[in-house]
Amino acid sequence: MTDKEYILKLMYAAFIDIRFASHSYDYHTCFVLSDVFHNIPLRMDQAEKGNIEYADIVTYLHKKFEERNCVFWLDNARNNITG
Repeated sequence: MTDKEYILKLMYAAFIDIRFASHSYDYHTCFVLSDVFHNIPLRMDQAEKGNIEYADIVTYLHKKFEERNCVFWLDNARNNITG
């Protein structure tokens, strides 16, 4: 799987979890996921233009999840994606 495909699948998983969390009033999860992913489309546009690499975005995501103490979400999503 390419880094681009991985990022897109992580975004898909994040949107599903945001939808689920908002339905159950889990505002913290909604905030963290939307905070981490809100600028990923713009970063992907930069990667498409060759200004950055998709690997840079993957590194950014790992860093943001570590800062938010939510690496467990990323690990779980990765396991579901790569299964």
